[in-house]
Amino acid sequence: MKNTIMTLLIVTLSLIGLARSASFYEVGDTNGWTTKMGLDYYKTWSSSKTFYVGDSLIFQYNKDLHNVMEVSFKDYELCNPNSALATYHSEYEPVKLNRTGHYYFICGVPGHCECGQKLEVLVMAPASLQNPATTQQNNSSTSSNPKPNPTIPDPKPKPNPTSPDPKPKPSPRWEDPLVVLPVDAATIASLPHNAASDPCVWSGLSLLSFVLLQTLVFL
Repeated sequence: MKNTIMTLLIVTLSLIGLARSASFYEVGDTNGWTTKMGLDYYKTWSSSKTFYVGDSLIFQYNKDLHNVMEVSFKDYELCNPNSALATYHSEYEPVKLNRTGHYYFICGVPGHCECGQKLEVLVMAPASLQNPATTQQNNSSTSSNPKPNPTIPDPKPKPNPTSPDPKPKPSPRWEDPLVVLPVDAATIASLPHNAASDPCVWSGLSLLSFVLLQTLVFL
């Protein structure tokens, strides 16, 4: 009968939690709140969950044998039930986590906390409320620093092809129009009719020599 009531309660609270984006956790799952699970069982159970503000814990236990006390960190370490911040006696009463930070719970029955019946819970802010200003600042800084446009280098100008200078043609050499053949004394002596002593011959030779000299002067 108790298991049926507990199941109905969890289902009802879960439906309410869905409407408010909150979750309900049964401490220890099906094992409940007990001393039979060892020293580190609830520590391992808590570390496998992520708790947010607005979530609730449900401790399932026999109220004639156990209870639930919220204590400080120091009393949690010392298992001291004498300075409890809150005490719960109803086995179906949900404990709402309404702030961020650590919550510490123990069983106040002597010897139970020392046997491992203690729980530490870390509560975080909802994801939608975590540093919205920082997210907005990061978005604005990203948009205010656009990536620079890549610059296209100017194409290098191609040199204009230059035609090679034509080589100057050598000026034609003019051949000498007049070739002077040497005439020695033996040639003159061999002329017929004693041409060497003929005054006409000498006059011709003189005239030829004069023409040759004039030609050499004007060259």
